[in-house]
Parts: sequence; structure tokens; C-alpha cells
Amino acid sequence: MQQTTGWQNVKKFVGLRPRDHVVARLIPPSARSRFPETSPEPKEIVMMNKTMTSLALAAALTLSLAGSALAESQYGYNSTGTGTVTATAHVTLSVTVPKLILLRVGANSGTISNLGWTTSLSIPGTPTVPTTTASNVPVDWTGAAPTSAASTNPAGLAVFAWTNNPNGGQIAFTATAFGTGGPTLANIGVTAAGSSLAHPGANLGVTGATTNFTALTAASDTWNYALSGTPGGWLAGAYSSTVTYTATSI
Repeated sequence: MQQTTGWQNVKKFVGLRPRDHVVARLIPPSARSRFPETSPEPKEIVMMNKTMTSLALAAALTLSLAGSALAESQYGYNSTGTGTVTATAHVTLSVTVPKLILLRVGANSGTISNLGWTTSLSIPGTPTVPTTTASNVPVDWTGAAPTSAASTNPAGLAVFAWTNNPNGGQIAFTATAFGTGGPTLANIGVTAAGSSLAHPGANLGVTGATTNFTALTAASDTWNYALSGTPGGWLAGAYSSTVTYTATSI
């Protein structure tokens, strides 16, 4: 089978007819010197057919040269056959590590932990602290306003944080208000049992507080929540707040 030259491929691509000619200057001198087979024959250097654009010729030439420099290659040569010659080729290696950040407060997986307090009131006199649902129960009452009894705080929540972000991570939180007439967010204090991962703020009423943790270190601690205030001055009702903690790469 007869091989075709790069120039013959160009002519075939653009559909040159026997009477059509091209201008050799459209082919860069560097290409002609490096790839002699792409140069037109002398008899073909006259003028370009009006129906063929330089853009089509350039595209065809690019196709004819495709594959000539797809990979780096060099050679060493010494015409005397002596001495040391070298040929160098480079390979670029790339490793991509995805960024990950983890945060757990309380229960694992998709379960949301629920912390609850049931306040109690002490009727002055004996005193009497009602504990069961009842009506029309006799009581020794002096007429003074009831006082609030101590509330038992729930167990603390385990908290974990980790990231491979170079600058580490940061934990912040937002909380919805309990509602008018009840406790405020400042009435919920939060302390860490250890020193590995402090809570961002001494209570839930603090705004803009953050806690940082370092990269590639599994930080863990226990956050203890405590209710303060005077339940005797709160209106009866069930109050709730949702606290949202967010860990962000920094």
C-alpha cells in the first residue's frame, strides 16, 4: 500500500482539485522545516483558490500533524560513537485528597438528642412540693408566692469533631428562643467535662462564639447542659429550643 504524505492528507481534507493551488506562506516556516513532507511541491505554489479559506487550510494542517508531539521524548546522539549521551523524559504525578469534616453532638447517625428539664415549685408553709397530678388536695400555704425547687440536669452529651482541612475546623452554633414567658437561652449553661473540645460559649445566649480544632486530630469531649434561673417566675407551659451546631473548615 502506498503511504500518503502529510501534504497529501491536507489536499485531500480540503478537497483540492488539480487546478487549485495554495500559497506556501500559509504554512509556518517552522512546520515546513520540521516536517518537509508537509511542504507543497514547487509547481503548486501559485495562488489559493478563492473557495478555500485559510482557516480550513490551518485546520487541515493541524490534523496532518496531530500525534507528532503527544508525549515528551528526547534523544541523545554522538556521531563519533563515543562519550556519554542522554535522553530525558518527564512524568507528572498527581494525587488528590478530598476534604472532609465530621461533627457529632450527642446521638450517633441521624438521631437528634433531646435534653429535658421538669421544674418543680415549692408551696411555702410546710413546705409542699407537688409531684403527682391531682385536684382539690389540702395544703398548708402561708399565702406567699411559691419558690422554685432545684432541677436535675440531664446527662452530658458526647461530642466529636475531625477534619483533614489544613487549617483545621471551627464549631459555632445558633439556637431558637424558648418563647415569651419562659426561660431564656442564657438560662442554659454549657460546660465541657475536659479540655479537648470546649463548647463555643458559656451558655446558649452567647452569640458569635466559636471553638477551633486542629487538622487530623479526633477531638472529643462531653458537654454538660445545666438549667438556671427562677422557674417560679416563668409562666406555665412547655418550652423548647433547637440548637444547631455547625463545623466549618477554616
